[in-house]
Amino acid sequence: MACQNGHLEVARLLLEAGGAVNQAKEDGATPLYIACERGQLECVQLLLEAGAADNEADEDGATPLFIASLNGHLECVRLLLEARAAIRGWTPLAHLETLTAARTNSLLRSGASLHEGEPTPLRRAAGGEGEAAALVRRAAAPWSPASHSLFPAAARARAALLVLSLYEIHERYHLDSAGTTNGIAALDFGHCVLGFAIARETE
Repeated sequence: MACQNGHLEVARLLLEAGGAVNQAKEDGATPLYIACERGQLECVQLLLEAGAADNEADEDGATPLFIASLNGHLECVRLLLEARAAIRGWTPLAHLETLTAARTNSLLRSGASLHEGEPTPLRRAAGGEGEAAALVRRAAAPWSPASHSLFPAAARARAALLVLSLYEIHERYHLDSAGTTNGIAALDFGHCVLGFAIARETE
């Protein structure tokens, strides 16, 4: 009932108290099946994290993935597919076929690795089509203003600090009192090296 009605905290307490995550009703419907049937996304996430089996079918042979798809609960479908991908060694970012551009952007900005899993997200994106694959390829390129938004928060902060520092150096030292160039052109230098100074992750 907790998963059916979306009572997330009740479901969490039941699991913490030792409730069986795959305990099915007489018709074979598990808590995960029921949450997927009703589109209770947070409960689906909780159950998957608790180790719920995503392929347990009811008496009619319907699985959680089938019932979520049938009822149009797209976010539940994505969670189930990502969970299956993780079992195969894929990370959520590698499942390019089901990722929207917004979800891909969110994963990249949150620091999702391009190099973890087998196959890696970058390897899958290399020959892939669609917005998700294109975003992964952009995120793998050296940092640039165009790709800045795809980098994790720490890398974006570092980039902003370096750009500001280079700008201040440029303003202070690029021109002498006669208006002629003096020393390095900091901005030109920055354009050459900044892409290699900002790493999105440690491989």
